[in-house]
Amino acid sequence: MIEDPPAGSSPPSARVDRILLMGTRTARGFGAGALSIVIALDLSGAGYSSFAIGILLGLALGGAAAWAIAVPRIELRWRRRSVFALSAGALALGGLLLWVDLGNPAVLLAALLLGGIVAGGADVSPLGALEQAALAGTTADRVRTQTYAVYNLLGYVGVALGALAAGPLNALGGPTFPGFPAGPHDATLLFYGLLGLALVPAYRSLSSEVDRRAAGERPSPLSPPSRPVVYSLSALFSVDAFAGGLIVNSLVVYYFASQFHPGVDLLGFVFFLSNMAAGLSLILAAPLARRFGLVNTMVFTHIPSNVFLILVVVAPSFLIASVLWVARATLSQMDVPTRQSYTQAVVPAEDRAAAAGYTTAARSCQAFGAPVTGAFLSAGGPWVTAPFALAGCVKIGYDAAVYTRFRKLRPPEERP
Repeated sequence: MIEDPPAGSSPPSARVDRILLMGTRTARGFGAGALSIVIALDLSGAGYSSFAIGILLGLALGGAAAWAIAVPRIELRWRRRSVFALSAGALALGGLLLWVDLGNPAVLLAALLLGGIVAGGADVSPLGALEQAALAGTTADRVRTQTYAVYNLLGYVGVALGALAAGPLNALGGPTFPGFPAGPHDATLLFYGLLGLALVPAYRSLSSEVDRRAAGERPSPLSPPSRPVVYSLSALFSVDAFAGGLIVNSLVVYYFASQFHPGVDLLGFVFFLSNMAAGLSLILAAPLARRFGLVNTMVFTHIPSNVFLILVVVAPSFLIASVLWVARATLSQMDVPTRQSYTQAVVPAEDRAAAAGYTTAARSCQAFGAPVTGAFLSAGGPWVTAPFALAGCVKIGYDAAVYTRFRKLRPPEERP
């Protein structure tokens, strides 16, 4: 297996590839942001219960996890650009299936298991894993974290703008044709599917430098020395992701809607603000990491954000709950570029796609959190706020575990 180009000697096409990858992340974020505002409401409108909605959103994350694990193995035999295009096609097909017949359980299940239905700011898709591996191969160590910060910032800007556009898209209603099954044919779902189609030529236009060129058969996508590190990171990330699944955007929207009864436009505006706050906070991640280190930045910005999350439990009004949610967002995502940068830094180049794939798949343990929240919402009463307290406490435990396990394993730019 020939390694990706060394970070310090990337060819001139690397800059163009980075710009394209930044653009595709922004576009995917826009689609995910719009989808996060309407998907739970559309499922409810199609007759699914709150518990069923939690299960279904969990299945969507499970589909994304399966694809993220499969992608490194597919990449052993296919060029990365082809795997990009295949994953984008799955995203498109999933969105179009949801638009055609959301109320049909078989069609809905097929759409969710394709792995492209990702709603919200957390990027657990196979496309995200591929983009992270491609970016690492085109970026020098000294600017790797900054590159991931910009990459995630653009993703959150896309998510925020998508959330803001959800109201107008939802109001359009979307075209229907004779013989269409009954149910909500939300224009947002149609837009999401068409966006996936547009991503296919975008990924195909990447240069051949992003491809991994095989010089021989490799039995496993992850080398033995990297396995303890990647497996430990994946296990810890799965804990954080489970807690994140308790408060995934779609279910928080559903909670806010059922508790405080704001309109879709107001919900979209609040999540626009929270995603913009999360995106802008990413700018601080790189300088903080240079000053304090990647692991310290991951941990000590994450803990206070989870305190804000726990305080949502006692919020008496939509205004206060929204303020706490936005305050939490200003800190909660600083660990994202640092986490991605750290994962790519502590493994050799030939293991990057697998490391990104496995850690991304681990984050799909959000799938187990969503049904738990659905059950709490179904129980009603004081239980509807339990997901916020549980998520905050589990995340604080995760932060302590990351610091204990990895504070001594430094990336190249932090070594003497």
